[in-house]
Amino acid sequence: MTVLDAPIVTFMLLTKMNKKQFLRFLLLFFVGSLGLTGCEPEKVSVDIDEGKLIGVWYALDNTQEYWRFNIDYKGVTWDESEDVQESEGIKYNWAVVGDQLQLDFYGEMGQHVYYDYTFTAQNDTSFTWKDIYGNSRTFVKK
Repeated sequence: MTVLDAPIVTFMLLTKMNKKQFLRFLLLFFVGSLGLTGCEPEKVSVDIDEGKLIGVWYALDNTQEYWRFNIDYKGVTWDESEDVQESEGIKYNWAVVGDQLQLDFYGEMGQHVYYDYTFTAQNDTSFTWKDIYGNSRTFVKK
């Protein structure tokens, strides 16, 4: 008996299985494990046209939040309900990679804060994104 056989023999003694029952159990365990690996829902990808993002967008969730996406992959966001105007907004760099919108905000002290959103819909006048927590927001072109 080798060192590797000891846990198997111990398991068989504790469960009172013979070798045939143990092999059947092991086979069912591996087949079951393989079957569970395919249970992830299929991801639906949205084709994103970066050109359609250029411009000013406002959120459709009873806020006065605006986002400007510039052609040079820079932007600014502001919330007029908090008495913040575009010139005082938070600046960011943006990129689209697949169906992901990657935002790189730069703070007052030079720090960078990164956010990734997944596009779930886009057309000429609106788009919807989902954050990492599954919260969706829709924006309309101004």
